[in-house]
Amino acid sequence: MKKLIIAAVVALSAWFSTQAQGVPAPEKYNDYLEQVAKMAPANAEFLMTATMETLSENPKAYRQMMELAEKRFSDSADPIHNEALYMAVLKHATEKYVLSGAEKERQRLLLEGAKKNMVGSIATDFDFITADNKTTRHLKELVADNILIYFNNPDCESCEKVKERLQSSELINSLVNKKKLIVLGIYPYEDGKLWKKSKYPSMMINGWNESRQIENLELYDLPTLPCFYLLDSQYKVLIKNEGSLNKVEALLKEIEAGPAQDPKIARCEQVFDMLLNNRGQELYDNMSDQVKSQVQPNALNGILAKVESQLGKYKSHGAWEMQQVQGMNGYTTLVDFENGQLGFLVIFDKMDKMLGINFVPTQAIKKN
Repeated sequence: MKKLIIAAVVALSAWFSTQAQGVPAPEKYNDYLEQVAKMAPANAEFLMTATMETLSENPKAYRQMMELAEKRFSDSADPIHNEALYMAVLKHATEKYVLSGAEKERQRLLLEGAKKNMVGSIATDFDFITADNKTTRHLKELVADNILIYFNNPDCESCEKVKERLQSSELINSLVNKKKLIVLGIYPYEDGKLWKKSKYPSMMINGWNESRQIENLELYDLPTLPCFYLLDSQYKVLIKNEGSLNKVEALLKEIEAGPAQDPKIARCEQVFDMLLNNRGQELYDNMSDQVKSQVQPNALNGILAKVESQLGKYKSHGAWEMQQVQGMNGYTTLVDFENGQLGFLVIFDKMDKMLGINFVPTQAIKKN
């Protein structure tokens, strides 16, 4: 099967390392992080790791970048708050021998906190009571398309302002009325009298973690209040430790609107059409400048014919799906031939130019 693989340039690790060599002087680190945060998530995480690796030869610069990354990426109130990028920095710091033992221990503890209830994981269950009912309830008793957990403290001015915004949000109230959304307010600390005296919007479940397991067992990473966690119907975390209601509403609007067609799917079809019609020069012209020097245009001619000589004539291909390839978004489809199947992989850069195309064995295609 390996003989059927047609390599066509995927030097991704080297390319990212090259990008990381362009890390600016420390006074430009802030601008640099803002640019990284705008990238596609997998690309940004890969580049952030490569950046820290490059800076590891300069401990002072490494610490400066790490300190700023903590400030910008971990603060839920920061516009570029990004848990995944923060974790990429923490992971590098705990694995490399740049910091002192005490410094690494602090980063390890921060990483352990960041790992709790990560986006994509199943949220940890907890109990709560409501002011009008002493019966203990649990998070995972709630049933809705989405559950919005609002961790708050009644003795917090910002929390009160956010409650007012929740009460006046047309989107939030509409979804609650349609029974598509449950808003669960949770007070995680010990002052039950303070909680009972406070008032909450009627569209919200007002809960107190009376057992204090959230705080005592550190079930959730709550560096600041107020903050939101948004879950889907299976309690999978969609948003973690988010301080901005605007960001929560933006995601809820996307969910309500339904999935959008990925524009790169159309590009994948264009590339596959070039392959079917043996337009090797066009394939070459559509490749990224970073990889053009590593392949000859005539090498892209006859790719399909070589596969057909072993698997029979091309019949059809399936839907395109996105999967991670060396930290980047690759697009794959299963291709049917008369005598078997192969996967086909396309990888694009930010300008929709190809970084690589490949026929791959079907077992290399991840099943969702």
